[in-house]
Amino acid sequence: MAKYAKNTSVPVARSKQKIEELLVSYGIEEYFSGRSPRGDGIGWKYKGKVYKKSVPTPNHEDYSTENQYQQALRQRWRILYMTLKMKFEEIADGGISFEDQFLAQMSLPDGSTVADFMRLPDNVARLEKTKMPKLLTEGL
Repeated sequence: MAKYAKNTSVPVARSKQKIEELLVSYGIEEYFSGRSPRGDGIGWKYKGKVYKKSVPTPNHEDYSTENQYQQALRQRWRILYMTLKMKFEEIADGGISFEDQFLAQMSLPDGSTVADFMRLPDNVARLEKTKMPKLLTEGL
């Protein structure tokens, strides 16, 4: 289990609000959040492209009390807020481009993400057969 925010008292609604404020502060004008049986999620549009981030909800059965389950939800959303904050800070600092930072979350025309596409068995098999370049440190 994650250590960060394991005892947070910040409600999920407040973390979602902070995420929205964060997105707006970095120039994101269109964003959304939603819930489905598969879990929660957020998304935004940047330079004409849609980016989606899944937020898998904890399994109720893994917790003996409702309070423990709610704590896990609070923690999950707090971690997401801090993760996004650090990613946007790295972009703002020039350490990485927006596109490189969020490539895996970029939505493809069929609604899947680049990460989803790369995990397809055919694509994984192709990558496993491809000869990769040697690492810079190999052979030293």
